[in-house]
Amino acid sequence: MFYDFNIPFPSLPNQEDLERLDRILSRIQSIQNATVAFNVSTSDPFTSKAVEPVKRDQFERGGVTLLTRVTIEAENPKKNYQIVLSNAANQSVDILAVRPLTLDATKHACQNYDVDIISINCASKRVIPNHAAAQVATSRGIFFEICYAQTFHTKERALFFTNVKRLVEVTRGNNLIFSSEALRALDIRQPSDLRMLGLLFGLRRDQVEAAVGHNCERLLLKAETRKSTVSAAIRVDMIPSAETVAQTENDNKRKREEENVGSKKKKKGKKQ
Repeated sequence: MFYDFNIPFPSLPNQEDLERLDRILSRIQSIQNATVAFNVSTSDPFTSKAVEPVKRDQFERGGVTLLTRVTIEAENPKKNYQIVLSNAANQSVDILAVRPLTLDATKHACQNYDVDIISINCASKRVIPNHAAAQVATSRGIFFEICYAQTFHTKERALFFTNVKRLVEVTRGNNLIFSSEALRALDIRQPSDLRMLGLLFGLRRDQVEAAVGHNCERLLLKAETRKSTVSAAIRVDMIPSAETVAQTENDNKRKREEENVGSKKKKKGKKQ
């Protein structure tokens, strides 16, 4: 299974944008079965009004599962971006991410935001968290995203590789995923290419395999849990009362007695 949780979706797509997205999906479909997320970015607080839902019907195709994702661009950690579990808008997206634009915003995201992904722009300066903040994020089940297509669209390639290696160091190679952030079909890379790229970043082979596969599955499970969570309490079925349990036991006992009586009658009839 091929995973890519960051295919940018423009806020006001025109026909050219739609054709470009269609070519990207065709490229992904030619690789193997895939799970792909259309990503809508916004700097507004996370509300259902601020984020328009993506109409996925026109992009559906065999072998490709389409998800919706929202990425909040956070610059000021003191601003209320409403990235909390109690936000009703959580139910409207499959994956919720934050892209911190400053180091303080990154630290705040690691410690406080209820998101699935912290998407790091590795082509920017001073956005990589320190070891303590990164470990807090991983302990909370948050995943760090490395968008490899950034190397194709920036002149800061040396800075990109430096930041990625630093991110690998502070996370100890844990809870990392690779996404493309592809702006064109040629930006999409094969899983074998991503494995080679992961080794260049300093990941072990098992960590590379996790970044392109297992971590993505874990992320989807976390995202589903987030959607079914309200005010930090996981939704569970109601526990039956003692009276209900006693009534159920009595009913079962009565059924067993009736079955025993019926069985004895059958045996007596056979003897006669």
